[in-house]
Amino acid sequence: MKTKIILAAMTVMAALAVPAAAADPATANVCLRHGDVDGWGARDNHSMVVNDRFGRKYLVSLAGICSDLNWAFGAGFRGLGHFNMAGSCVDRGDHLVLAGGGVNRMDNNSCWVTKVQLYTKDMQAADKLARESKQPLATY
Repeated sequence: MKTKIILAAMTVMAALAVPAAAADPATANVCLRHGDVDGWGARDNHSMVVNDRFGRKYLVSLAGICSDLNWAFGAGFRGLGHFNMAGSCVDRGDHLVLAGGGVNRMDNNSCWVTKVQLYTKDMQAADKLARESKQPLATY
């Protein structure tokens, strides 16, 4: 009897957890691995588009002081423990590390990741349209 109650409770908890995980499909199961970063570009002072070595594009939203983003030659991410395994995902709270272009911010802790999501074709089209019409970029 106790086993049935425990199994029923676990089933209910699992069913309740699924909608929470699926609430934001743009970030569900998205993993930009530290070791797969292969290029990037500043979208604005608080977001960047990062390419991985498989040709996927990610929109990385940032918080803090990220004003050097447009001028840096190099960018990478440092995990919360000041190290990251090549196979671990860039995640909320990781710090952006910038270098080059008059910027030497290897110890930079002032700009950090708030969200990582796939940069979809619809987002790319909306950004292109906003730039052409000189409108602010959308916040995703």
